[in-house]
Amino acid sequence: MARRSPYQTNLDLDTKGEAAHFAQAAAKILQSLTAHQLKRSGEDLIELIERETPVPGLRKIANRESPTIAEAKVIARQLTSMPGETTELDRLLSWISDLFGLEPADTVILGVFARWGRYESWRELVRRGPFSCSNLSPRVIGRLASLPSSMAEQRLVQGSPLFASRLINDDRDGEYSLSSLLKRLICLNAATQDEMLRWLLPEPELGVLGWDDFEHLNPLRDIALKVLATRQPVSILLFGDPGTGKTEFARTLAAQAGSGATFAGLADDYGNEPDRSERLDHLMVLRAMCRHHRDRVIVVDEADDVLRISERRPTSKQWIHRLVENPEVSTIWIVNDRSQLSPAVLRRMTLAIGFDRPRFAVRERIVRRSAENVSLSLNSAELRDLASIKAPPAVVAAGLNAAKLTSGGAEVAKTAIHSVMRGLGQSCTPEICTRSTYDPRLSNAETDLKRLAQQLAASLDRAWSLLLSGPSGTGKSAFARHLAELMGIEIEERRASDLMSPFVGETEQNIAEAFAIAAERGALLLIDEAESFLYRREAGQRSWEVRQVNEMLVQLEHLRAPFVATTNLADNLDAATQRRFTIRTTFKAMTPNQAKALFETTFALAWPQRLPVHEGQTPGDFAVIAHRARLLGEKNPNVLVVWLREEIEARGELARGPVGFDIAA
Repeated sequence: MARRSPYQTNLDLDTKGEAAHFAQAAAKILQSLTAHQLKRSGEDLIELIERETPVPGLRKIANRESPTIAEAKVIARQLTSMPGETTELDRLLSWISDLFGLEPADTVILGVFARWGRYESWRELVRRGPFSCSNLSPRVIGRLASLPSSMAEQRLVQGSPLFASRLINDDRDGEYSLSSLLKRLICLNAATQDEMLRWLLPEPELGVLGWDDFEHLNPLRDIALKVLATRQPVSILLFGDPGTGKTEFARTLAAQAGSGATFAGLADDYGNEPDRSERLDHLMVLRAMCRHHRDRVIVVDEADDVLRISERRPTSKQWIHRLVENPEVSTIWIVNDRSQLSPAVLRRMTLAIGFDRPRFAVRERIVRRSAENVSLSLNSAELRDLASIKAPPAVVAAGLNAAKLTSGGAEVAKTAIHSVMRGLGQSCTPEICTRSTYDPRLSNAETDLKRLAQQLAASLDRAWSLLLSGPSGTGKSAFARHLAELMGIEIEERRASDLMSPFVGETEQNIAEAFAIAAERGALLLIDEAESFLYRREAGQRSWEVRQVNEMLVQLEHLRAPFVATTNLADNLDAATQRRFTIRTTFKAMTPNQAKALFETTFALAWPQRLPVHEGQTPGDFAVIAHRARLLGEKNPNVLVVWLREEIEARGELARGPVGFDIAA
């Protein structure tokens, strides 16, 4: 059954009550006219009055082209005596005033705007009067509302209740008009105030994910819940790339707090895309309605448009700041790029939660739930396969839906996911989630790596930093991953290419962001190629190069999560920065005994007895050769040894040439 339209289709309703309101307004204008004004405007006014509310005095005018003051006063008295009654618009205005907490004088002024906007007869009354204006001025409003012009001006200053509620527009020329919000409100076809509220306040939206699916946001997730549970008005910012679950979290958070998530400005009255003004209008209506309904949380999705301050459009910074700082109703603001917001807006937020890629266990749970939502069956291997893809949850859910629609399986879902990620210009390389087989005893370092890992894992203090230096392939990054696994936490890996930006200041922001994400997720931060940021400051040619080093120094001094940096060029590092690391250790090439042990572990073969172990072998060499051996099906230990030697030669660490004896094939 189609829902009844909430709006009137006939705006000029012919009722006794509205006729009486018009008569009162016309009488006030007639009573105030001077002889000169009456001579200029009297004929037009009398013609309009006769058409809308004829009274006996109109028939006794001797000369309609030049009515007298006495005749005008008689007509005014007869107009004033017309019996009035409460109209539908009166009731609606009373509900609106109650909704926005307006004072009696504001309500009277609002009535003038409402009738001027709703009825052509009121607009014609203003045009035919001695006002010379197209819209409403304080003088006209005062005359029609029987208020002094000074009071009308006082009630229409910027920041007054009528403007704060976005019911009135200032035309910037001494005149005022109805906002699109008031235009919609005065056309509502509601029999009761509750019915009006139902039309204006949509049902709360529920999420499809569970509270546990956002475990990766802790501790901020739980803090946000406790803040909302107080029922005190707060502003919470959710920021992050599209598809990372911000909107879904807003729904789930509101529901978990015992509130409903009410979205502001998703569409205009016709289901089309709203402009900024319409979104703000809806937000103000929701704020007014929810002030007395603390079981609701307002959600402003794509809030960049609402909160961004631009030089190209008329925006009051103070008004935006107050909107965030004093939300009146708990409001969740969702943006994709927080850099589009001014620092003044950001610092007025009660809480800001960044959305990044969830932990693998959480992604598995999200994939399972998304598959259940589309009734798609996945086995354990397929589930892990999809969860390992570095794609936003929304993209994964869309891929699963594509598989369902085409009666496909996990492969179709993966193809769909990869197609969207390619459209986004992003990589979705699967994350390796198998447990590490790293053995610290097979890496050669100046520190006992096994003992170091055990001590760090057992420590309650996790605000420490570790600098691992040494040649490439010696196991620095592998040790960091092993350390995170031993500690039972995830690892946040960043390479120089992930953090470097061509824009001044953005690299420092990316560095700070990496540390912040690791702290929020309780993860170990690993930054490879740290020499890109920790080079000697005296070698910096530009100020931004020095700022990058300084940013790393600041982060090292205020650690909130374990941090591991690796470098192949320790001598190039800034001395002051090196001293800031809690622990430093150097990795070297493997000893002969370590190389033999890793050979046996990797290939399940013993090192050929008559062949010497090469100097300079690294764990990275074994990883490369193991892959090649699997690819080519090679199991001959003599061939594997030759390949390992070639890896050393490729780095220029051995003189090329024969080993010194023949190796049997």
